[in-house]
Amino acid sequence: MKRVAGLSVLSVLTVALALPAQEGAPTSPYYPLKEQATWVYDVQGGPITVKVVGKEKVKDTTGYKLETSAGGKVSATETVAITKDGIVRFNVNGLTPETPILFFPTDPEATKEWSVDTKVGNETIKGTFKATKEQVVLANGTKYDTIYVKGADMKIGTTTTTVEYWFAKDVGIVKLKFTLGAQDATLELNKYTPGK
Repeated sequence: MKRVAGLSVLSVLTVALALPAQEGAPTSPYYPLKEQATWVYDVQGGPITVKVVGKEKVKDTTGYKLETSAGGKVSATETVAITKDGIVRFNVNGLTPETPILFFPTDPEATKEWSVDTKVGNETIKGTFKATKEQVVLANGTKYDTIYVKGADMKIGTTTTTVEYWFAKDVGIVKLKFTLGAQDATLELNKYTPGK
């Protein structure tokens, strides 16, 4: 369960999700967010499920609320949206950064590097993300062409963390790896169910 708690904090950083599906609304093929979309990940200690449970208004933007659960219990919530800059995280577990955190740019081939510098409560979150193309093969043998996003040596207050995401078209995050203090975990996609 410590790993799940670590994921919650990590979600504020990066982790580890769009505007309502309406005509003209921005979309991202690298994170197909629709209500009831579900991702089940394999991780040491048992599977983790991330599910889009509904829409949520944050200031003047409507995004999607996601719930992360393990063992049938919700351990984290977050609200994400697609903006002109890309996919941003507005809040995690009720904590809202001063500036939404960009974790996937609109055009990762044009924006290959970007910085995060914001505060959540009294904690500063600071660091740089880089995006590149990479093919990844999961432990179950599934192969994906992805956009690989890495935030190395990110700072959350005095804690250093590294987070890595692999985004596949029409699927979303197929792999996530993070180190947060003494905790580390790797999540690999087991099953993706598109939303409606």
